[in-house]
Amino acid sequence: MPLALINQAQSAIYFISNAGHLQRQQLVWLTDTAWQSMQARTWDATAHAVLAHWRAQQLPVVVTRQRGDAAPDVVCVGLPAPSQWGKRKLAFSVSMSDIANTSPCPTLAQVADGHNWQVAAMALNAALTQRGVQARVHGSFAWQQVTALAYLHPHSDLDLHLPVTSLAQASQVLDVLKQSSVSNLETAVPLPRLDGELIFPGGQAVAWRELGQLLSGQVAQVLVKDLLTVRLVDLADLRGLCKP
Repeated sequence: MPLALINQAQSAIYFISNAGHLQRQQLVWLTDTAWQSMQARTWDATAHAVLAHWRAQQLPVVVTRQRGDAAPDVVCVGLPAPSQWGKRKLAFSVSMSDIANTSPCPTLAQVADGHNWQVAAMALNAALTQRGVQARVHGSFAWQQVTALAYLHPHSDLDLHLPVTSLAQASQVLDVLKQSSVSNLETAVPLPRLDGELIFPGGQAVAWRELGQLLSGQVAQVLVKDLLTVRLVDLADLRGLCKP
């Protein structure tokens, strides 16, 4: 692995160690004192309304990409508001002491509950579970499930969050997703369009369709996102992110 990638990986590990093992897309609940401090900052009327609702309902924010110059105990988080507030996206930093609780993003089973495509989702979930992967969901479907606010529109994608430990397991997951996408065309109540990321052991995320193109030789590099960076890597570099 190139030295630059090794240094970036070590930086990410340092952040995780000092920030309580937080990961991208992880949900965090803030203390009321933190919300009070946040509302005291200078915001416009829309942002104030969003913050007031989140504080009153004790809703979570999400861990985002971290600033490289941030102190070890500082965590960058985001709050993507729904359409009633113009899909406003707020970004701010909090200290570790401001975090009251954490949770991974919701599971596919939790998000699918009550939707007319639940049967198809549970079939996909079972196939992924058989391959050792617990399917989770981020994005609009997750936020609607977590907040009970209206985030979805008729063409919303289902953004999957799929942790894998090796390229071999990733390849199996891609086969499941491709088969599910094909089967979807023949299903009476199909799943929403599947989007999302495969997450490698160090927290590096690759969009599943792009990974499929890399493994099939259609592209030479893919975009990888982690806690600190967004970068292009080739197949050899990607192998270095996986367990032996």
